[in-house]
Amino acid sequence: YAPPSYLDSGAYKKQSVSKFAGSKGHNQYLTRSVVRFELPYDGFCGGCGCHVGKGTRFNAHKAHVGDYHSTKIWEFTTKCRGCAEVTFKIRTDPAARGFDYVVG
Repeated sequence: YAPPSYLDSGAYKKQSVSKFAGSKGHNQYLTRSVVRFELPYDGFCGGCGCHVGKGTRFNAHKAHVGDYHSTKIWEFTTKCRGCAEVTFKIRTDPAARGFDYVVG
């Protein structure tokens, strides 16, 4: 499929349809910064109080929030499965070689 704007602009003479549309990434992380994240520890939801067990997997937003020497600190944000209102934020802690629950 070639959109009308591609044909009308004359871009078909110089570049492919993919290059005209622009790259959007080839996976979830590149398009929306979503990764599959597994909880490292047991926890409880701050809103509904439901238990969230170790090893529970979520689709989480991954964001770079800082650095510890040359190691990146990542923050994973996801919602509770029980109430879907409370947001969990889990941050890597390279100094202690673990994770910190920031919110939720």
